Amino acid sequence: MWKKLIQSTNETTSIDSSANPNAPHDEAMKTPEANTSVPQPAPKLAWQDFLPCLWMLLGVVGVFPLFAAYGYTKYQLDGVFAAVTAASVVLLAMEAALLLTILFRSSEMKIQSVLLGMFFRAGIPLVFGMLMHKAGGPLAEAGLFGMILVYYLLTLAVETILAVQLVSQTSTYKKAV
Repeated sequence: MWKKLIQSTNETTSIDSSANPNAPHDEAMKTPEANTSVPQPAPKLAWQDFLPCLWMLLGVVGVFPLFAAYGYTKYQLDGVFAAVTAASVVLLAMEAALLLTILFRSSEMKIQSVLLGMFFRAGIPLVFGMLMHKAGGPLAEAGLFGMILVYYLLTLAVETILAVQLVSQTSTYKKAV
């Protein structure tokens, strides 16, 4: 029974393609353009691709003395530790969001990577700040949550500009090619 089924299938698929001039030929189906499901190699990353991370680091370090001075004048050494903690948490979150954008900017998931970066960008500092505020202690009393919020707002503007530039550069390049 199976032999008859296979035999009848082979007979129906061996129709002469010259009888139908519009039928696709086997040679045309073997070209690379016909098979669009072939994965393309990932682009190589160079050190220049990570310059936005450096700009973010310089931005956070640039405003740190203001936060440290404010913390020291109001809360002495605990205020400085709160400024260091706030800068570290916000920088970690912003760098994670930028790295996602950098790694996926040349793929079809570049918009999704920016949206996933929002999870890191907003989630890490806000959850950490709320947990530390709820736990209390000298850092919470020194205004850690407030410093996290101000750092977040300052770095959000910089990170948004950098992420939009990363995504739009890739889009312009692909349109030109």
